[in-house]
Amino acid sequence: MTTITAWIRQRAVLIIALLTAIIFDRLFYQMSIGANLSLFAVLIVGTVAHRIGWKALAMPARWAMGGTLVAAVMVVVHGSIIAPIIAVLGLLWFTALAHEPGLRSLPFAMGQVLSNYVALPMAALDGVGELVPQRSAARSGWRWMRLSALPLLALIVFFQLYRVGNPKFDHLTAGFLQSLSEALSTILELVFTAHALFFLFALFVCGGLLKRFAPKFVVEWEQSCSDAMRRARVKRPHWLAPLPMNALDRERRRGVLLLILVNALLLVVNIIDIDWVWFGFEVPEGFSLKQFVHEGTWALIFSILLSIVVVVWLFRGNQNFNPRGRWLKRLALLWVAQNAVLGISVFLRNWHYISFHGLAYKRIGVIVFLGLVVVGLITLFLKVRDRRSLYYLLRVNAWASFAVLVGLTTVDWDSFIVRANLTHPNPGEIDIDNYLAMSDKVLPLLYANLDLVEKQMARHRGNRVRWVEHLEPQGFRDALDAKRDRFTERVSEQHWQEWTWADARTAKSLAALHPATP
Repeated sequence: MTTITAWIRQRAVLIIALLTAIIFDRLFYQMSIGANLSLFAVLIVGTVAHRIGWKALAMPARWAMGGTLVAAVMVVVHGSIIAPIIAVLGLLWFTALAHEPGLRSLPFAMGQVLSNYVALPMAALDGVGELVPQRSAARSGWRWMRLSALPLLALIVFFQLYRVGNPKFDHLTAGFLQSLSEALSTILELVFTAHALFFLFALFVCGGLLKRFAPKFVVEWEQSCSDAMRRARVKRPHWLAPLPMNALDRERRRGVLLLILVNALLLVVNIIDIDWVWFGFEVPEGFSLKQFVHEGTWALIFSILLSIVVVVWLFRGNQNFNPRGRWLKRLALLWVAQNAVLGISVFLRNWHYISFHGLAYKRIGVIVFLGLVVVGLITLFLKVRDRRSLYYLLRVNAWASFAVLVGLTTVDWDSFIVRANLTHPNPGEIDIDNYLAMSDKVLPLLYANLDLVEKQMARHRGNRVRWVEHLEPQGFRDALDAKRDRFTERVSEQHWQEWTWADARTAKSLAALHPATP
């Protein structure tokens, strides 16, 4: 009994991984995403937290765990597209941060995840070898299998090269290869079925989540990074000519000239935008609001991102410690501040477009992206002012992005967009076709407000340029009924693993709006 208990303890992780893979298989094989992802995330988080211990979890791991659980719950609550993505990413980040308490940032945590899964296959082979009893025929056979793997691979490579290079050798071996290929194909079809391959994938996923296999180089690399910049004194080899003493000063002068020019240029742009976009903006006759927002917005966002890259490049090294770099720093801070003003102008462009054409995913995405850009500009300002490192920028902005994305999962954006557009003050410019492109969650909302949709259609029919497909109430109603029928069929065929509260709410609301005929 003691021997069995010791054997189980030594192989606890393997047993847990195997059981978890079985659960993974039951939850996900031939299933769509729903309650299964939420349950799996809770299972992994609970297992890892229990194995490591709550007190042993570093604060970054706790934050990642909180975000993961929120996103996992929102998978069931809202059934949105973004929630499963963030839940999976959060789960990967949490396990990496939990297994390596020295990690502090999400970019390095992702590096840890990738290196862990790269190292997992070799660790799995070693683990299988440990399971084989010592001094047994199976142990000897396993050793020979491992020893012969590389020679067999080399044999296959050279065999193929000789076949290509020698036609007679190719002809001589053609029959043998065909027979071997047929035999291997038959064996593979019998052993590696689709379900078997999926279970191997489940083992791979669960193994990488439950145990660290990666070497220490990722955490050691991050531990060498610091939020504060350090002055680097680079010694050149004696056989290279020494760098000129004024190289840093020449770079400073170029930077000052560049920042003077771009600050002056951006000042003109900002003055125009403040006067034109900020106050009393009106759409002139024949003016392309679409070009103004779509192309203009992305061009300005790209200019802000390019500005961030330029400032990071200028203050990448010892320029931060240049005693004569006062004006370079001042001009850089001014440019960062001006880019923040430009960010407000871009937001207002998008807001004017929403005021004219209503909400859509991309328009909300622009607002979210601009919020993250503003965070990036603030951290860039602090980097220049306080001599912070590039690692500081990556760490803070990655965590800010994760927090924002987790926050996005808590909102039912489809219903939010439809509600806003149904009551929009400019009904003749709302994209009616987009209602039918939304998720099934909006079906009850559309059925309850068909009168508002018909009013928007009537306004569209009076437009000089008609750009929507559905302009007749009956055609829209037929398309809506078809969408409802597809939803009803999907829900009726759902397994419990695919269940979401969002679907249940929708089905209940539709049943209340369309009671079954006795």
